[in-house]
Amino acid sequence: MQNTLHGRFWINKSKHDFLGKGRMELLIRIGENGSITKAAKDMKMSYKAAWDAIDAMNNLSEFPLVESSKGGKGGGGTTITEYAKELIQTYTILQEEHQLFLKKLALRIDEKDGHISLLKGMDIRLSARNQLKVKVVEIHKSKVESELTLELNENNQLTATITNDSFDALEIDIGVQLYAIFKANALTINSDISLKKSDVNRFIGKITRINRDSFNAEIIIELDNKNSICSTMSIDIFDELHVGVGTEIVAFCRPKNIILGRW
Repeated sequence: MQNTLHGRFWINKSKHDFLGKGRMELLIRIGENGSITKAAKDMKMSYKAAWDAIDAMNNLSEFPLVESSKGGKGGGGTTITEYAKELIQTYTILQEEHQLFLKKLALRIDEKDGHISLLKGMDIRLSARNQLKVKVVEIHKSKVESELTLELNENNQLTATITNDSFDALEIDIGVQLYAIFKANALTINSDISLKKSDVNRFIGKITRINRDSFNAEIIIELDNKNSICSTMSIDIFDELHVGVGTEIVAFCRPKNIILGRW
């Protein structure tokens, strides 16, 4: 099934809404009917709401958009100005370009080897508790996998290992900004901050919040750069750690447990 995208846009002036789809339709119907009453009825809106929209547009516009005439052979009515007609043409062109943009974006989503992997990564990011914005500083590529050194900040780096297919799909290079994503149950913690493991990523931080029930515990850890990470574990394992809010701990995560996202 093919993906489709929908969206609307507004033209703003001085941080105020000026022209949008509804207001443009109102101007078009006034031009067609020569009457605000008929235009409002066609759009199933009140006469007052129609006039409020017109007043808002006129107040932001350089020139009047609507003109009213009284009496005469035809009994008077309301018309749109030449300036309004020019705005309608301009808005129609912008709307066509906007639709083309959405169509092209939808096609990129549907590409088999393109940015659908990106959207899948976004789904994982939304379901995973840990999301760290990092920069690629080193790449080691073997026949099957690529090992990436990622900079979290000046003092902290981590390593991620992904397949070469994933590496190529994400178009990774030195300096590229990525998100390092890993689930909370992939992060183990220890109260001995001197503990080191050569084959895993190591984080030092302070516990800022603990949530627990009868079976599980969730620990929120703030790192020195104000990023937060989360670890979950069984209540038995948590009780054996003898930690609480304010305790400084060390946390570990294996490189293969890290998913990378780019958007």
